[in-house]
Amino acid sequence: MDYKASATELFECIVKSRKPVFEERVHFSRGEMGILIALNHQDGVTSGHLSEYLSVSTGRVATALKSLEKKGLVVRRTDVNDKRKVIVFITDSGKQFMIDRYNEGVAWSEKILRKLDEQDAKEFIRLIKLIVSKN
Repeated sequence: MDYKASATELFECIVKSRKPVFEERVHFSRGEMGILIALNHQDGVTSGHLSEYLSVSTGRVATALKSLEKKGLVVRRTDVNDKRKVIVFITDSGKQFMIDRYNEGVAWSEKILRKLDEQDAKEFIRLIKLIVSKN
């Protein structure tokens, strides 16, 4: 069994559920990882879009964006076509941060799957996919 490929499959399945599996252990408030995940998939969106996508208040998004901006992971820019709108972008540091978290997540998933035999690992992935698809 290719545990790395299976771990990647499992981790991507969990990430697609839109609910971060684990928040960063240090210096991350609620919602920040969700925002980074959203921007990693669709960069250059309004805070209103993030609020709707994550099903959180605009105030929660504003607070999280302020924190992420201080960390250098996102940047907010005024829309050139509509000066009333602010567009949020993930920075290169933010992209690298997400790559690092992704790789950590795959390694974590692989560690779990290696504790199982091949049949159980495949069944575990099947069950997780089933659970995630029901949300």
